[in-house]
Amino acid sequence: MANWGLAGINTIVTKLHASPNPAIDPSKIQLPKPFIVCIVGASRGIGAGVATSYAKAGATGLILASRRISGLEETAAACREISPNVEIEIVACDITSSDSVAALAEKTKQRFDGRLDVVVVNSGFSGPIKLKITETDPETFQNAINVNYVGTFLCAKNFIPLLLATTNGAKSFVAVSSMAALIIRGPISNAQYTVSKAAQLRLMECIHEQYYEEGLSSLSVHPGAVASEMALESAPEFKDFLTDSAALCGAFCVWATSDEERRRWMSGRLVSAKWDVEEFEKRKEEMVEGDLLKLRLAVPDAVAK
Repeated sequence: MANWGLAGINTIVTKLHASPNPAIDPSKIQLPKPFIVCIVGASRGIGAGVATSYAKAGATGLILASRRISGLEETAAACREISPNVEIEIVACDITSSDSVAALAEKTKQRFDGRLDVVVVNSGFSGPIKLKITETDPETFQNAINVNYVGTFLCAKNFIPLLLATTNGAKSFVAVSSMAALIIRGPISNAQYTVSKAAQLRLMECIHEQYYEEGLSSLSVHPGAVASEMALESAPEFKDFLTDSAALCGAFCVWATSDEERRRWMSGRLVSAKWDVEEFEKRKEEMVEGDLLKLRLAVPDAVAK
């Protein structure tokens, strides 16, 4: 994929995973109690996988939000089967609506007495892939911006105060991102999705810079190539390449947010759930010292005087 504008991203580790491996198995991770997680976009696929992963790790409370209540009920049932004592709140939420996201945050605050450890923003939108700007439907373009970028902003605005106010909390704000944010050419380089995900990624970097000193960790996670409903509708011809488990991202999120040192050094960066974490952690100092895995503008060397 080097000719897509992703040169070097797959050389960070030598081993990649398509499903949760023992190093990030959420059932082997013991979260502190209480531990409250809100997943926005939890009705199916990756979001449901995030919810069940936190249930496996012993989260005591889950807020499951999405536009589709029916899907949330299925996710809640799966979580209760894993962890019968987990407290679950189901909330209908339109991530593109300021009032709706504010109401979700208020419901979260009331339901769990103001406690909130982790927010995972999984809601995403692509629409049919059109490689030319002139062929792109304006409404589709605007929808992608509203869901992927503005929606993440609304969640940050309303949930960061709850995260920061939680005593001894994980204080983690996670966005399900995409390596597509870095793609500039190739068969899936469409303006609405890749550009809106790049905007989301930059927003997450801004959040890191603004709130890191207050204890907040902001993490952008590439979930892998998952045969989600959105992916299949957007590019059905790529079905054979969508081979990663929907549970992979959730397992990675649990691993990343369950350890204070880990969530702090990865904050502000784009990371992949596919990377072998044991191998990746060995490059920690290199990533921190070089301020790597962030958006950059390539510039020429300075002119000699």
